[in-house]
Amino acid sequence: MANPSTPLVLPRMQQVNKENLFQDDLFERKDYAEQLTGYLDRLKKGAVLAIDAPWGEGKSWFGRNWAVDLELKDYRVIYLDAFQQDYVEDPFLLIASEITEILKDEDTNSQKLKKNAASVMKAIMPVGMKVLLNLAGRVTLGSANLSQELTEAIQEAGENATDATQKWLEEKIEEYSEDKASLKGFKEALETFCGEQSKPVIFFVDELDRCRPTFAVRLIERIKHFFDVPNLIFVLLLNREQLENAVKGVYGQETDAATYLSKFVHLFFTLPKKTKMAGNHENANYKYLQEISKHYKFEGTRSLEVFIDEFSQFSVEMKMSLRDMEKGMALLALSGIHETAVYLSWLIALKLKHPRIFNGLLRQEVWADKESLEILANMVFPKGTDLWAKKYFKAYHQLKVSGYESLTADEKETLTAGHHESRTYAPNGLVPFLLKRVNIAIN
Repeated sequence: MANPSTPLVLPRMQQVNKENLFQDDLFERKDYAEQLTGYLDRLKKGAVLAIDAPWGEGKSWFGRNWAVDLELKDYRVIYLDAFQQDYVEDPFLLIASEITEILKDEDTNSQKLKKNAASVMKAIMPVGMKVLLNLAGRVTLGSANLSQELTEAIQEAGENATDATQKWLEEKIEEYSEDKASLKGFKEALETFCGEQSKPVIFFVDELDRCRPTFAVRLIERIKHFFDVPNLIFVLLLNREQLENAVKGVYGQETDAATYLSKFVHLFFTLPKKTKMAGNHENANYKYLQEISKHYKFEGTRSLEVFIDEFSQFSVEMKMSLRDMEKGMALLALSGIHETAVYLSWLIALKLKHPRIFNGLLRQEVWADKESLEILANMVFPKGTDLWAKKYFKAYHQLKVSGYESLTADEKETLTAGHHESRTYAPNGLVPFLLKRVNIAIN
């Protein structure tokens, strides 16, 4: 059994160990980081790169380790968790602030960039916000009688609307020229700073796909429009599918989101996950599950070893994320380890990847057995791999779908063996017993 005082949720990584980068690199991602580092110096003109992987696949772990590795190699590096900051109204302010932060020891560049950034921010600020800030400033200075000013403005507009419109348009044209000058000054200051660096400045943006759609889309647009300068490289850590959904959420479901993103992202890379699917404990998921088991302080039993062995094979075949595997071990901790643990490997896998089918099995609905049987039948494991859970549940689901007479002699023997093993724990039926145990656990 797991230690009952052990937290069920694994702690998220807070800091990187500079003395041991890519510690416990089970999926060989250090080599991938080194390969990407080799590309950076070939992107002197600036670029936006995206590292794509589903949620829960370790993008943040990879990004933070790679960022520290780059710092140790004398790159200027910025790391932004966008999700923690998506309450900010405009991402321009966020990006500009992060850049000026690394310039705080270079007073001349820092002050110049701050000044120009403030001018750009004023230019792109919504009109309503500009009016409020102007009025707020005048009130603070004691120079505004708001009711009187608004009354006079209305009267003036009524008396001579044409003149007022003409004056407003002239002011807008003048402001536009000033805005262009502000943007040019900002980009020149930014280009000067980046150009003075011997290596590209690397700006990581993490958790972009978890942000509000409007914020996420505006952030990549701001990068393109305001931060596209030589020697500055943005690395976006994201789930491409979710970001494409964000684009559609902003611009409509008919939008070609993939084409739209290609205007802003120069290169998409896929975060690799080398599981090396094989028997005899050779896949990396097996090693990862072993590491997780240490967190729960499981007693080293044969039942645990068999569960990890078989669940790791299911996890590879069913393309589970690292987060999925963590949840799987939490489910095991809640369900309990005993002689029936090997059977839990399949039921936990179903609960994680096919919750609809799992719930159907709970309700003893035959369609759920039929779909479970189809999933198992389509699984292809390495030659020589013989999973007991797969063998048992193929027989069990076949029994539920077509009856006892449809079973082969080997399948009947398998079910009998399972009943014999579990009689102490589940006298009224192994699978219903285990389904109920797994069901009380987390989703």
